[in-house]
Amino acid sequence: MPSWAGDGYAPAMSTVAIVLATDPGRDFESGKYVAEFRGRPLLAHVLDDVASWPIDRVVVVLGHGAGEVAGVLEGRDVDALIDPEWQEGLASPVRAALDLMESDRSTSRVVIARGDQPGVTSEVVGALVTRAQESRADAVVPKYRYALGWPVVLARPSWSAFLQREGDLDVHGVIAAHLRDVEEVWIDRLSPPVIESPSDLPSRP
Repeated sequence: MPSWAGDGYAPAMSTVAIVLATDPGRDFESGKYVAEFRGRPLLAHVLDDVASWPIDRVVVVLGHGAGEVAGVLEGRDVDALIDPEWQEGLASPVRAALDLMESDRSTSRVVIARGDQPGVTSEVVGALVTRAQESRADAVVPKYRYALGWPVVLARPSWSAFLQREGDLDVHGVIAAHLRDVEEVWIDRLSPPVIESPSDLPSRP
């Protein structure tokens, strides 16, 4: 069973991965995160990736179809956080997760990741986290060839800029407009694709 964030004691940690899995996507018969992707639910592939990242804890934020999506978390060392206001837009699950992290003073930074983007490697996240540790920047973002992408690393001092947001949140826009100390990590390949609709799923052989 997945544990539920806020229940019981959480061990000391410094870097937490926050996986956003709240929206239903577009045109999926059921929710996006349980849609079949290479034989298994989409979110299962993302969590397999996350399991290899150099982080200390994983929090998965659930929204649409939370009960069904929570089944994907079974048997995994992750915490589930349900955001009842997910329909507001991306700002709501980000606020919910950061509010939870605010209560744990041992958490110094978070890695905000998409639950609909399989293929983000430990190499990429390791480079982001290392840059964050060495630079102590407010935020560290990956630049895949010539485009900014995900996940992003946010240090604790930057969280207030996100806790004040509402509605449809442009994470990179907030970083650019409100954070002074931002580092970019060059990734010499294209970003892993984001799955937003069934047309983004790989074609069956």
